[in-house]
Amino acid sequence: MIKAADAAPGGGPTLGWWAAAAALLVVLLVPLLMVDVPPVLDYPNHLARYFVLAHPDDPILSQVYAPHWRILPNLGMDVIGAALLKVSSVHVGGRILLALSLLMPVIGAIVYHRVVFGRFSYWSLASGVVAYNAVFFLGFMNFLLSLGLALIGAAAWIALRRRNRNVAAVVIGAAFAALTFFSHIFGVALFALLIGSEEMARIVRARRDDAPVFREMAVSALLLTLALAPAVALYLASPLSEAGAGVGPWRGLAKMWDLFAPVMTTSEVVTMLSVGALLIALGLVTSGARLAPALPLTLVVLAAGFVIVPAMYKGGSFLDIRLAVMAAVLLFAGMLPQLSPRRAVAVAALVIALIAGRSVYVSKDWYDHRHDLAELRAAIAHVEPGERVLMARGRAVDIIAAAQAGRALARYFPLDNHVGALLTIERRAFWPLMFADATQQPLVVKPAFASYAAPLCEPVELSMLMETASLPVGQVGHRCKNYLADWPHRFDAVLMLEPPATAPSPELSPAYRGNYVALYRVTPPQAEPGSAARVHAGELSSPVQ
Repeated sequence: MIKAADAAPGGGPTLGWWAAAAALLVVLLVPLLMVDVPPVLDYPNHLARYFVLAHPDDPILSQVYAPHWRILPNLGMDVIGAALLKVSSVHVGGRILLALSLLMPVIGAIVYHRVVFGRFSYWSLASGVVAYNAVFFLGFMNFLLSLGLALIGAAAWIALRRRNRNVAAVVIGAAFAALTFFSHIFGVALFALLIGSEEMARIVRARRDDAPVFREMAVSALLLTLALAPAVALYLASPLSEAGAGVGPWRGLAKMWDLFAPVMTTSEVVTMLSVGALLIALGLVTSGARLAPALPLTLVVLAAGFVIVPAMYKGGSFLDIRLAVMAAVLLFAGMLPQLSPRRAVAVAALVIALIAGRSVYVSKDWYDHRHDLAELRAAIAHVEPGERVLMARGRAVDIIAAAQAGRALARYFPLDNHVGALLTIERRAFWPLMFADATQQPLVVKPAFASYAAPLCEPVELSMLMETASLPVGQVGHRCKNYLADWPHRFDAVLMLEPPATAPSPELSPAYRGNYVALYRVTPPQAEPGSAARVHAGELSSPVQ
């Protein structure tokens, strides 16, 4: 039997391992070269926020938004993005940030694997199979950053505890707990679960070896408490601790499809082929494989959490697929296969084909997205800086058709809900759906524009747009509908995805119409005697030329 590892004397990587790692890096990053704005759901919205944070003195956008830095568990990418976009063009810097979120779980898996097993393994590189997953396509960049940080932090904890450097373990562990908190709260949970499971394994070993179990338990409890205390303190000081429960529905049998999140794409066929190939690979490597001490308990907890968690909690959404992706990454980080030469070749061929094939599919999908992007840019070219633009859909989303067009994850969720953020990035216009919620992001909408904004909401459907046209401001009721009240008097244009064949109302005059996107100029109806023709509180003024 041989091990699926390639280690030089002393445990360092060999030339072959470095060559494989370099090849993996190139293959994973190729799709990012296909288009300057990849079809990743939340990405344009995040990028718009980074852009505003990087240019706080912009003469137009500064009238609408203000930085609002505070203790939040979603600051990691904002800090990096705001700094990067000061020195980089927006779309180059944005793709660097996307690449970071794509690679961090893979880097974390490699580091954790190296520390636990004392060698560099080709199997840890196989984590590239799940790099392009549902969470990535949904644009949860801070979550992916925190996943990598949690694995690296847990690896540091394990290395120091094995050397009985307990003080150093607490210091480094506390630093990673705080750093991971500022990326995403789920990362903190994974970090705590990994180091807690590692300590539990130490206690079990102590009992098996007839060592003082009580002493081991007391030391572990003390070290864990000290290491995780900063994250707990930061959580209590953040608005997340005060947020309402906001519990969403439990998805029941729909969670069966969510299990495929680690390899989910816009194609149902590619997703299912990936699932089958991954299961075959795992079937070939699990027999006789060595497991990280923390892996069994961690996977059990993640599996239980996957079954139990609702769709949303405290503003966080898609909770179960995040747990599925965590578990998938851990299968590569926490397992060391023991393979015969023939089986090792078979596994290597399968993994290489899977990673390369998925990258080719994503590359083609993103290359084709250029057509949608060109149409979108042709539409927003008619928008002037400082204008206020609603975003709507001409019809309800058909997930199957949208997925076939590369605009949705297969049988799951649309990926184009936030493309309107290009209005802010490229036209310096106002659109209502910017992620600028003070409880989740370090950016706020200024008071004059608060009634126009709907952070954390989705594009409205045409039927709702028409229903709210004549409703009085402040009397709509729902937070994702309030901003629509009396919109013909409050907005300058409507950007509409999948528009109807003709203009849907007299208030909307086509300025551009394509197959996928239309832009309508808003012509407000004649005001009744004694009423205001337009609300001026939110007017933007263009800079003096």
